[in-house]
This record gives sequence, structure tokens and C-alpha cells, in this order.
Amino acid sequence: MPLKKLVIPALLVACSVAFFISNASESDEKPVFTRTVNTSLEIIGAVSSADYDDIYEIARLGDFKFEPVGLIPTFGFSDHSHYLRLKVLNLKDSPEMRMLEVKSPILNKCNLYEIRGSGIHKLYNAGDDYRFSARPVNHLNFQFPVQLDANSSRDFVLEVASNGEQLQVPIDLLAPSEISERDEKDRLMRGIYFGIILFVLLFNSFIYFVIKQKSSLYYVLYVFFLLMLQLSLNGFAFRYFWPNSPYLANVANPFFASVAIFALIRFLQLFLNLKEFFPKLNKAFKYVGHIVLINSLLALIYTPFFFQFSVLTINTLTLLLNLAIIPVVVMVLRKNFKPARFFLYAFIVLVASVFFFILNNFGVFQSEFYAAYGLQIGSAIEVILLSFAIVDKFKSFKDEAFQRLITINDMKVRANEILERKVSERTREINEQKQVVEKQNTEILDSIKYAKRIQSSILPTEGEINKLFPKNFVFFKPKDMVSGDFYWFGKTTEENPWSNEGVCHLFAAVDCTGHGVPGALMSILGYNGLEECVNNPKVKSPADVLNFINNKIIDTLQHDESGEYNMRDGMDMVFGAYNPATRTLSCAGAKNNVYILRGEEIIELKGDRRSIGAELIDDDAGYNNQVATLAPNDRIYTFTDGFPDQFGGPNNKKFKSKTLLQTITVLPPKNWTVS
Repeated sequence: MPLKKLVIPALLVACSVAFFISNASESDEKPVFTRTVNTSLEIIGAVSSADYDDIYEIARLGDFKFEPVGLIPTFGFSDHSHYLRLKVLNLKDSPEMRMLEVKSPILNKCNLYEIRGSGIHKLYNAGDDYRFSARPVNHLNFQFPVQLDANSSRDFVLEVASNGEQLQVPIDLLAPSEISERDEKDRLMRGIYFGIILFVLLFNSFIYFVIKQKSSLYYVLYVFFLLMLQLSLNGFAFRYFWPNSPYLANVANPFFASVAIFALIRFLQLFLNLKEFFPKLNKAFKYVGHIVLINSLLALIYTPFFFQFSVLTINTLTLLLNLAIIPVVVMVLRKNFKPARFFLYAFIVLVASVFFFILNNFGVFQSEFYAAYGLQIGSAIEVILLSFAIVDKFKSFKDEAFQRLITINDMKVRANEILERKVSERTREINEQKQVVEKQNTEILDSIKYAKRIQSSILPTEGEINKLFPKNFVFFKPKDMVSGDFYWFGKTTEENPWSNEGVCHLFAAVDCTGHGVPGALMSILGYNGLEECVNNPKVKSPADVLNFINNKIIDTLQHDESGEYNMRDGMDMVFGAYNPATRTLSCAGAKNNVYILRGEEIIELKGDRRSIGAELIDDDAGYNNQVATLAPNDRIYTFTDGFPDQFGGPNNKKFKSKTLLQTITVLPPKNWTVS
């Protein structure tokens, strides 16, 4: 790799190391555990794994033999309780109020005892094993109010435990004004950090929704879980998100750390195209990702063994991954994958910050400032540089897409020239075909118009209808130019009367199978059948008419070679005969009915539930007659299903026969009678 490409990461690492070392050396110059003149805190010693009953005895005999390294007592990844003996002095001539503070928000236990005379007394219980409200002071750190009389001292024992996480116990004795000043600076630092992380999270979420790449999604997940991890490590999550859940307070750190590392591994695989460049390495990272994901589930099983196992596993894997990622990124850079350079810068910074953070956890390198902000500064720089990497990769995709677009445009120009020639030839052919089609369409349309004139000519005229039924109305509005529905009127002759009393006036409403031309052809068959059967001496009733037409349709239409009827074409109809002399109405229906309106009563004369043309009818199994004697002012209605089957209205539902009757009669049907 050229030397100039290593300048930026080298400078970043150098600045980071100098910054951390300067903070550590600066801390060494401060008075140990002294914050206010004449008021001091001394750590006399510490002991591990003591039982509560032995604390006073150990304290009384002076067996606290632990000597803290530097300023911060550190016990590594310990699953035991540790006890520190503290002496607080006030050499002033006036009483003082101080806060004894332990600046480690993730402790499971932080209990304070006081040695008084011949006994030891518990003052406060605090830690992640208790609700946040149990803390004596509502603060992210553990703070214990200590009242000091003039020229006096108090002896305390501090019990701390982390259940397997890194155990550091930074202790201070501060005046309230010092805490206020310190917290103001702390809020500024943490506000800047969380502001950067939130901005990166929102920015990359926007990028994901724009480019829809899975690598960007995993990066968004990584930043989100990193944010949750930092909120948990700093105590914000326990204080604001789940203050009443010690379980979540304990499992949050290893869980969020594990899912964050899993998302980072998947982002690394996809962003660096490891599947394409280095398939074996990609497979190895895949297996590590599965281990990390399993570890996140183990973290949720809150038992001493699983908790400590998950904590040690994620810390170890994080250290190994940070050491392994840089060589992998360098190998990808050698494949001329330019977006990986920002990836390299980001992980150089992250590795440096994590390295010092882990050294700080193990007590090898100690800095109070770095313990509070070092990892946050490193992770903030990392997520910013990784965002640059995503943008750079997006830019490279855009440049590649632009070049591909130029190539495609050149191909498109050449293709258009060929296409124009073909289009010109095809247009000429289409114009020739269009002329033929237009001629055919004109001939077809002329034929349909002629069919309409023929169909219209066979329908009864208004004058013919008025002669039979002076008071009448017919609503006939075909969907197409020609119709499969039609109406018919006629009368019997004196030579062939249907009753002894005289000639009957006849009417029919018919709905043939199909619409348009097919329906019109069926209507011709139906019309001719009606005309033929009226003067047939064998036809004496509306039921005979339906039987006659049914058999006529079946005989007329196609049969197969076996002689069996194999079509389902036919019609629904109602046929009525009215005798003016006796005021008798006789009717028969094939799926259609006749309705008589008598005052507020509607009388329904129901037809049979089978269509004309369904099957041959013999003398014993034909259609049935319905007979009614009409009263003065009775009104008779019949119709096909054309109108009731229309869809419409606010809910796009069928109009239906009942609604049609209500519309026609302008009266709601209060009493239905079926004959």
C-alpha cells in the first residue's frame, strides 16, 4: 500500500495515543483522593470474597491488605464481592457535607457500611440488583451523602460486585458544588457524543431508504445497538428506560454488545464483498457471527455462569475481531476496492480505543478521563468514518452506474436506428392491415345495425300493446345494440280460445342466454316459438307455452352424434294470459315471476326454478300454471333479471327485485302473498 494512504490513520492513532497518555500522566500529578482542603478520603485497603459476618472482624484486625493500582481500584472480570475500607477525614473547625461517589454505573452491588465502635452498620443498598429508586441520590453514579462533624473522621466499608463484568471502583469525595461543576462538563461531553451517534443513525437510515442496500441496514442496526450499549454503560438506560427492572439493567450490556458486534460482522461481510473477494474468510466471519448471536441469547439467561460466560466471550471476541479486521480490510484494498480505505481508518481508530479500553478494564493502563470518555470518542470517530465509507461506496456505485449508462446509451442509439427501420416497415404493414380491419369492422357494424332493425321490427309497437292493455308501460333499454331480452304481446283467437269464456290477452317477458348478437339470435328463436305456439291447438295455457318452447329450443339447437342434447343455451321467461271477461290472470314462469299490486299488498305468482332449454319435458313433468282473479285497480308487473342484477350505489351492491318493486310501486311491501 502506498505510504501516503497510511498518513491519515497514522496521524489519528498518534493523536489518540498522545491524548490518552497525556490524560493518564496528568492524573498522576493530582493529590490522591483529595478534592477539598482539610477534607480527604483514604482507601486503607480491600479484601475479596468476604462474608458479611466477617467484615467487621477483618476491618477491626486491619486485614485489608489490598493496595489499589494508581487511582482506581481494579479487580478485572470478577464474579465475587469485594470490600474496601475507607476513612473520611474532616480537619476543619466546622461541620462539612460531602458526597462519597463511586463512578461506575454498571455495578450490581454498591453497598455502604459504617464501622461504629464494636459493630458495623449498613447505611445504603444500591446497584443494578436493586431498582433505580433505591439509590440514596437520583444520579447516574452511586452517591452517598456523608455528614462530617468538625475535626472528625468516619470509617466506612464499601461492598462492590459486578457479577462477572469488569470491576473498577473509581471513588471520590466531592462537595455538591464540585459535583455540579463536574456534571456540567460531563453533560456537554456526553451530549456531543450522543448527538453525533443520533445524527449518524438518522443519516444512515436515510441512506438505507434511498439505496436499499442490506449492508446499510446492518450498519444502521450496528449504530443503534452501539447507542443502546453506551446508554446502558453510562447508566442512562437504567435511569430512564427501565428503572424498575434490575433484570434488564444486568443483561443489557452483554446483550447490546453482542447484537452490535453481530450487526458489525454482517456489515463487514457485505460492505467489503468478502463473499466475492475471499469466500473462506467470509465463511469464517459467518461462523463467528453465529457464535456472537448465540452469545446474545445466553446473555438473556441471567444466571451467574451464563452471565459471566457471555461477558467474557463478547469481550474476548471483540478484541480478536478488532485485531483481525484491519488485515482483512488491507487485503480488500489490494483488490482495488477503494471504499475500504475509510473502513481501514475507522477500525484503526476503533482498535486503538478498544485496546486502551480493555487495558483499562484489566488495570494495565488507567485514566479516569479515558474510562469515562475514551471509548465514546473512539466509537464516535469510527461511526463517522464508516458513514464516509458508505457514502464513498455509494459514490463509486454512482460513477460505475454513470459509465454503464453511457455504454447503454450508445447501445440504445444503435438499437434505435435498427428499431426505426423495423418500425417503419411494421407501420406500413399495420396500415395495410388496419384498412382491412376497418373494412371488416364496418361490415360487422352494418350487420349488427341491420340486426337491430330486424329485432326492433318484430317487437310489438306501442299501438299494438295499447289495444290489448290500454294502461301499460314497457321499460326496454338493451346493454348492446341488439339484445337477448325481449317482450311479446298477443291474443288467442276465437277459433282456438284458451278458456270457455272467450279470448285471452297474452304477454311475455323473456331473458335469453347471452348478450349482444348471441342473445339476439336466441331471441329470434324465442319470438318465433311464441308466435307459433299461440295458434297451436295443443297449447291451452301459459304452462303449455313454456313446455312447447322448451322442447322447440332443444330440437332446434345442436346435438352431438349420440343424439344427446349437449348445450346449455336457453332462456328465462314469464308468460301470462289475461281473460277480460272473467278478470282471471293465468301465468307460468321459468325462473321469472309475476307480481300483483293490490293496495298495500303485493301478491307474488312464483315461476318454476328451471330455465327454458335445460331438458326435454314430457306430458307429466312440465311447467306449472299460477291463477289469480284480479280485483279493480290491481296492477300487474313482471321483468327479467337485467334491472335487478345491476350493481351501484354507495356500497356497489345489487339493486335486487325487492328494491325494484319498491321503486315501481312507491310503497314498501308490507304483506307478501305467494300463490
